[in-house]
Amino acid sequence: MIEQLKAALEEARSVALLCHISPDVDTLGSAVALRYILEAQGKRAVVYAQDEVPARYLFLEGLQDVRTPDEEVYDLALAVDVSDEARMGEAGRVFAAARSRAMIDHHRTTVPFAPIYVIRPQAAATAQIVAELMARFSWAVPPQAAMCLCAGMSTDTGNFSFDSVTGDTFRAAGACVDNGARVSVITERLYRTSTLGHVRMMGRVLSSLDLRACGRVALLLARKRDFDDCGATREDSEGIVNLALEIEGVQAAALLSEREGEIKCSLRAKEPLDVSAVAARFGGGGHIRAAGCSFAGAAIEEARERIAEALKEIVE
Repeated sequence: MIEQLKAALEEARSVALLCHISPDVDTLGSAVALRYILEAQGKRAVVYAQDEVPARYLFLEGLQDVRTPDEEVYDLALAVDVSDEARMGEAGRVFAAARSRAMIDHHRTTVPFAPIYVIRPQAAATAQIVAELMARFSWAVPPQAAMCLCAGMSTDTGNFSFDSVTGDTFRAAGACVDNGARVSVITERLYRTSTLGHVRMMGRVLSSLDLRACGRVALLLARKRDFDDCGATREDSEGIVNLALEIEGVQAAALLSEREGEIKCSLRAKEPLDVSAVAARFGGGGHIRAAGCSFAGAAIEEARERIAEALKEIVE
């Protein structure tokens, strides 16, 4: 199947690269990296995402050019880091309209939805797969692409700290560094720089801490009024759930965030727990230690109790 993907990319004169909804650096970085790589070969490549690129990721060159879905038809549409066709949202129509379709992904729950696919659940990030494919194809990786791929691997592995990291992950990241990725810049911008709204939200959200199951489950709430009071954006609440997981004795944590018409839930866990299974119970998904789901039309307290009961089952 890898050779089929290579042939499809070589034959296509125009390629649409599709990201998942609420895009993270793995989907964006992998797609934008492929855009640079394909453009270097004289092809037309465009990256699409339904949702806006978070501002804190825009230090990566090329992410500012990600487009919202339109009606253009491409020779090939390639879904990148998309575990389910519906996860493309409105960008799915670009995927459906293309003359041929393919996908690259690393989620263990992924079922192929394209005739050409490379799915490697053992890879720590889709960016790792892309980096390895480029090495196998002997295709040049420009510095901008190397930065995007290295950042994608970093964010999907907790800055190379998750148990999904293998020697292959470090080798792929090392190849990116050799091609011009600057780890110091990635680390500074992603892990050592916060907005004022994020700092204020940390204090507000952490004050809602609710421990259950004898301290093994931590629950956090981010209400709409918290965002308003703190002058914060939705992305300012990202990563706060990880702080709850750092509390001694906590094995699983959840952050429930109030949105228009729904409650978004971010889940995290320590080994050997699997929060992707919890997320799947509520129509979500993700990775074993980091997953998410949402509750449409539910009150935040109701969603908290449902998640609390589900997490108590896996820690007891």
